[in-house]
Order: sequence, then C-alpha cells, then structure tokens
Amino acid sequence: MRNRITATIIAIVVSVILLIWLNKGEQQAAIDYQTQGISIGAIESVVNTAGSTKAVVTVEVGTEVSGLITKLYVDFNDQVSEGQAIAQLDDRSYQARLRQAQADVTMAKANVAQQQAGLTKSNAELARAERAYNRQQQLITQQLTNQTELDNAIASFETATAQVALSEAQIQSAQAQLLQRHAQLEQAQLDLDRTIIRSPVNGIVIDRQVDIGQTVAASLAAPTLFTIAQDLSQMQIEADVDEADIGKIVQGQEVRFQVDAFPERQFRGQVQQVRKAATNVSNVVTYKVIIAAPNQQQLLLPGMTANLNIIRGQKQDILRVPNAALRFKPTGANNETAQANPTDMAEKLIAELKLSADKAADVKKLMSEFQNNLKQALAQSNSPGPNTDRRQIMQQQRQKMQNRLQQILTPEEFARYSQLMAQAREQRQQGSNGTAAQVWKLAADGTLYPVAIRIGLADDEYSEVLSNELSAQDNVIVRAVRAS
Repeated sequence: MRNRITATIIAIVVSVILLIWLNKGEQQAAIDYQTQGISIGAIESVVNTAGSTKAVVTVEVGTEVSGLITKLYVDFNDQVSEGQAIAQLDDRSYQARLRQAQADVTMAKANVAQQQAGLTKSNAELARAERAYNRQQQLITQQLTNQTELDNAIASFETATAQVALSEAQIQSAQAQLLQRHAQLEQAQLDLDRTIIRSPVNGIVIDRQVDIGQTVAASLAAPTLFTIAQDLSQMQIEADVDEADIGKIVQGQEVRFQVDAFPERQFRGQVQQVRKAATNVSNVVTYKVIIAAPNQQQLLLPGMTANLNIIRGQKQDILRVPNAALRFKPTGANNETAQANPTDMAEKLIAELKLSADKAADVKKLMSEFQNNLKQALAQSNSPGPNTDRRQIMQQQRQKMQNRLQQILTPEEFARYSQLMAQAREQRQQGSNGTAAQVWKLAADGTLYPVAIRIGLADDEYSEVLSNELSAQDNVIVRAVRAS
C-alpha cells in the first residue's frame, strides 16, 4: 500500500515537472513583434563623400629661359596683378646675345647694300655690251668688220645679261639673310624680356619654390617657380564619388560640407560638373564631381579636406515609413513585391514583336529564369540598407536578362523591345511613381499580413510613402523578438 502511494506521488511530481517544462518551452517559442508608427516628418537623402578644396584657376608660373635668380619681387600670400614682375633672372648673357644679333642685322643690311651696288654695276656693263653688240651688227651689214668681232660682242652681251641675273639673285639672298638676322634679333630680345618673370593672371601667390641665387634650368618641362591662385573668393572641391552613387548626382544639386579647420561650421556649395572619366584604383571605380563653393570670407584654403553631403532631395511634412519595416520579413515569407508576372511579360512581348514559335519558347523560358534568379538574388541579400541594394540587385538581374534577350532577338526586334520598355517606364512615371516595397502589419488576432506600398525619397532612417495603403495612424512591424 505504501509503495503504491509512493509511486502515485512520484507520478504526480513528474507530471507537474513535465507540465512546467512544456509551458516554459511554449513561452520560449513565443515571438514578440515590435512595431513602429507611420509618421509625418522630413526626409533628406544625401550622398556622403570627401574631397579637397582648390582654387578655380591655379596657375603654375615657370620660366622659358635658364639663369640665376637675382631678384624676387613677391613672396607668399602677396597679391599680384597680370603682367606684374615677380622675379628677375641674370640677364647679362642675354644682353650680349642681343648686341650680337643687332650687329648681325647691321652686317646683313650692309651686305644688301653691297649686292644692290653690284646689281647697278652689272646693269651698266649690260648696257655697254648691248651698245657694242648693236654697233657690230651695223658694221657687219656694211662689211666694215668681220664675224669674229660680232661673235665677241654677242658673248660680251650674254655675259653681262647673266651677271645682272646673278646680281639680282645675290640681292635676294642678302635680303633673306637680313630677314634671318632680324628673326634672331627678335628672339634675342624675347629671351632678354623673359628674364623678367611676370604674373600671367591677377591673384595671390600661394607657393614660391625659388630663392635669390638659385639657378633654374629651362628644359622640355618648364620648372615651377610660383603657384598663383587667381581668385580665392570662389573655390571648388574635387570629390571622388563611387560608381554605385554617381547615377544619383546631377548638376545643380546643393552640397553641405565641413572642413577640419572649422568643425562646427557648415559650408554650402553646388554640384557644378560630373566628369565622365573614371578612375580605377585597386578595382574601385570612382568619378570626379566638381563642386563650386563660395568663399567670400576667405576661410577655405587650398588643399583642405572637405567632408561632403550631396543633397539628392529634401521634403517636408511627408508620410514616411521606417526603413527597418522595409527590411523586416517573417520566416517563410518570400521576396515578391509587386513584380510583373513573367508569363504576362513574355506573352505581351511575343505579341508585340510577332515572334516565331522557337523564339517565343526561348523568350518564355528566359522570362521565367529571370523571375527565379531575381527571387534567389533578393533572398540572398542581407544588406541593412533601406532600399538601395534591392534596386541594384533588380537592375543587375534585368541587365543580364536583356543581354541574353539581345542574343535571341534580331537588332530590329531588340530595338522595338527597348522602345516598349521605354514607353512602359514613362507610363509608370506618369502613373504611380516610386519603387515597389512591402511592409508587414499585425492584425488584432495576432496574425501578420503584408501591405504592398511604393516608396520614394529615402534617408538612413525613413523612406517616403507614395501610395495610399498606409496612413499616419498605422503601425508596421520593424523587428521580431523571441519572448523570454
């Protein structure tokens, strides 16, 4: 009897322990969904980057002639005007060359005069020979002379004619030599003038790399003596923007930036140019973006590092959803967010292009593979970003699909396909703008159900709600926590 009671007590204790353990397991398996309300507020979308400040026009002043620096007229931070002398080279050798060139010009002029005198003499000899020839012709008709005298007169006349031509050629040669000597004189004068180094622009000297007594040698590349910034009241910033963000940058966008010299002050600028030349460093592709920055107070100096926020867009008092809600997805949910049915897309394309049966089968297969690959790529994406990575994944998969489609279709058919896609994009922009997304709400009975929305401008915390499926009174799930 006692053993039966003991066994009963043990069974009751085991049952109680088992019941407690089961209840505890159920409590551990419970999921607590945390929600956050849809709010009305401001969104500012920015692209973060960095760059260095520089003057809009920076001129490196060098020298075209070699020599010894004998005088310096300016120093660091001096204001200079266009044409102002800023340095002087030793000019004694250049003055000697100038005097030599002047003497050569004088000698060339004398040579021209000498050749002109020779031409005058040759003309006189020609006239005398012509008279002698005419006289011999008259005498030979009267049989008062012989043929030998006539032949001598003809030879003398032809020799005088050739001498006149030679004198004229010698004059042309002397005149050419005179022009050559004039050119050498101009070059010598120019080299002498270049011994005085002048500022090519109005500006301020920001760098000086020479001292008095230093020898500078001009070669194929002119040495830099001074660096002059034309106008420091207007600066520009060269920023390197990653290829993933360059598509978001357009001319005219506002820019906020800070420099380490004034950490508590924000400066303003504007995107002036997006350069198309890419820079590839260690397989990282960036593009230069030029930002104009007013500097009326002269606080920004060349070479400062600027931390930039390029403002893509700003909106006030708009309906916004937390980005955490866009990232949330309960276990077992798929990644479908209002994507077009691949079968419908294929059928529409086949009908529009009037494709053959073989091409139609290939297109249907390609569209189905595109949808499956897109789902897999979105499922494998673990990016914490609000929506940017999803757009990139979709764009990459769409590009792969278009590359394969281009191999299936003829050039004319693919051109028609591109036209249809452009029309579809235009219709989407005129209809419901934004990007398809999905959030989850918690029903009164504790079940979860998805809500398809369209979002627009986004920052680090919120995204703009463009569709009407949500209101400011709604709450959306942002995370799931296992209840303790």
